[in-house]
Amino acid sequence: MKHCTITGLILTVLAICLTQIDAQAAKTVKIKLTGTAFENILMTVGQSGRTEVISQMPYILEVPKSELPLKLKFQSEHYLYFDIDVPKKPYDTTGHVYLVKVNETATNWNYNNLAANSANAPHNAPVMGQTILDGPVKGLDLSRKINVAPVTGAINDKTVAVIICNEEYEMAENVDNATNDGLAFKEYCIKTLGILSRNIKYGENLSFGKMRKNINDALDLAGLFNDEAKLIVYYAGHGIPDNKTKDAFLMPVDADGTDTDICLSLKGLYDKLNASDLKQCVVFLDACFSGEQRDGSMIVAARGVKIKPKEAEPQGKTVVFSATSGNETAFSYKQENHGLFTYYLLDKLQSSKGKASLGELAEHLKEKVSIASRQINNMPQTPTVSVAAGVSDNWKSLKLNK
Repeated sequence: MKHCTITGLILTVLAICLTQIDAQAAKTVKIKLTGTAFENILMTVGQSGRTEVISQMPYILEVPKSELPLKLKFQSEHYLYFDIDVPKKPYDTTGHVYLVKVNETATNWNYNNLAANSANAPHNAPVMGQTILDGPVKGLDLSRKINVAPVTGAINDKTVAVIICNEEYEMAENVDNATNDGLAFKEYCIKTLGILSRNIKYGENLSFGKMRKNINDALDLAGLFNDEAKLIVYYAGHGIPDNKTKDAFLMPVDADGTDTDICLSLKGLYDKLNASDLKQCVVFLDACFSGEQRDGSMIVAARGVKIKPKEAEPQGKTVVFSATSGNETAFSYKQENHGLFTYYLLDKLQSSKGKASLGELAEHLKEKVSIASRQINNMPQTPTVSVAAGVSDNWKSLKLNK
């Protein structure tokens, strides 16, 4: 079963209390399921295949005595469960359903026909409440504390995220740790912010066409939620200025930094976001647009001089967090295998468990990145926030997790 994320149920169906309604006359038995349900659980009852949807706990299931003994099966988007075997005479007995959440790359254990008791669980099965999100993520070093996104159980099912991390360039120097940045941010979106994995358009090392497609697909998906949709855009990679106009562009991996016709215009991106009926849009750009790389050298060696890019103004209800201001460089934090901006973005999401307001996030980024850049690189790097008129009055109170 492939994990998606989470809207996170952590169904701790901790206990099933089976009580008989009138031992002599009643023809039915009530089964009480207790615990916490953060998402809908489809329950299949016995051989009849009858299904009921559990949306909250406690939940009372009433079944005819004639159907006992029977098996209860549970299914949801993000979890696997033990089956429950209800005996023929469930007088005041107590059983347990053990929640198991399996990594998308992990062994899909066969829990069928296991009694609902932890003593009968496979020795290598996750314990109740353990999430797949605690497991390994391909390509992400979880020995580094910053990469361990806290699992919050947040439900954020009307938020769409598009994540683009361009590290390996065909005709320019690579962007150190951009893939690591994108992977980690994706994990925080899923585990900490509660965004469904099916609502995340994630891409590594994308060409111009694929970058446009990811963004368009995300906007199409957001359109399904009408005016309730929220969008998060995250980009780690090269930014480049146009030599003549000074306009800023996001650079695909198949560009060489000299021809902005095959690069993604920031102004064009903001226009596209504004044309969509979004309740809220937050953009994170771990890139600079002066023509420099994360190590301070020039993307195009022949240019030799940094350019102060023209600032693109967001519109509608968009808030843009940029890693730099003016012609500064967006540096790498080599010790942590992240971009400096992304590291402190994750740091605040981690410490606040995703509950930080955009205002708190802005203050944290400006303070921490500015100090760290001086200490590590002996160079300035000052994150900035650009706010569209539609949210200028309340942007500081907005949050990513709801």
